[in-house]
Amino acid sequence: MPSSINAVQQRSVDSGFLDTVGEGKDMFEAVEGVFEQYGKEFLLNLSKHANRKKVVASGKLLSESKFIIKGDTMQIIVPDYFDYPNEGVKGVKSSKNAPGSPYQYKTYGMNAEGRRNIKQYILSGKAKINTVRKTKDKALGIGLEKKRKSVADMQTDTLIYLIKRFGIKRTNYFTDAINETFDKDFELKMTDVIGKQIVFTLEKLNRK
Repeated sequence: MPSSINAVQQRSVDSGFLDTVGEGKDMFEAVEGVFEQYGKEFLLNLSKHANRKKVVASGKLLSESKFIIKGDTMQIIVPDYFDYPNEGVKGVKSSKNAPGSPYQYKTYGMNAEGRRNIKQYILSGKAKINTVRKTKDKALGIGLEKKRKSVADMQTDTLIYLIKRFGIKRTNYFTDAINETFDKDFELKMTDVIGKQIVFTLEKLNRK
């Protein structure tokens, strides 16, 4: 049964641990060691929940996620769009997929990078999109025939339209990874190491 934070603090006071804080690097090495353990575990859990909830398309979400340890602080660095599949995004015409989300699509457009990721997702076989090709292409102004789009490009157009119109569902993949890694014993374990109460906080940076 885990000790309470107050009990851990009292043990630290009674042992004289607090009197030695700052006198050497042993405490900081211990903190870094614990942070290193939790950081690696978090990345594993992030990958597990992201793949389980099928929110990883290009793989960049996982490859660009990392943790940095600075003294008695650990920073979790993730792409700025990490929270979209976590909380979901309301669509232009429908909020059904993510009624409580703080995010919403305003237009049907998508930048070149996003389009490439969607196309790669389709080409990987993870998305099945049906399209209908017109039998005749219309001629452009000076008689030049319109360039016919590939099936992959038409499927990309279709999936982007569906995503933007109806939004994306909330998955909680990131929240689940955080909760599994930094459970209620995390603060107790860190308190036991540094000898004073700590509070776990998570700031969502670069929200758009």
